[in-house]
Amino acid sequence: MTTEQQNTQSETNNRVFPRIVAKCPLMHRENEQQRWSVGILINFSATGVLFSSARSLEIDSPIAVRLERGRNRSLPALSGSGMVIRCDDLGSGKYEIACKLDRIDPPSSKD
Repeated sequence: MTTEQQNTQSETNNRVFPRIVAKCPLMHRENEQQRWSVGILINFSATGVLFSSARSLEIDSPIAVRLERGRNRSLPALSGSGMVIRCDDLGSGKYEIACKLDRIDPPSSKD
């Protein structure tokens, strides 16, 4: 096993909450005056989400997120807010954005 693989495995084993890999539309915006932008969920945990987007977001900026799971009831009805902790330029106008959530909204009655 290479050092890089050991470091990755160590990071994975040290997580308090496991990441759940899932793909569905994820709506996001930095404030209530903005229109929702559409991204694609990559994974989520109890404390955050990772998604791709055509928009670059500033690190430490506030963000609101909402999963658009459609008929995929295997995913939780998730919406909440937090802070952008990472925004990596993937090229071709795409960005990978990691957010730490500090508020999860309760599911609506229709979920």
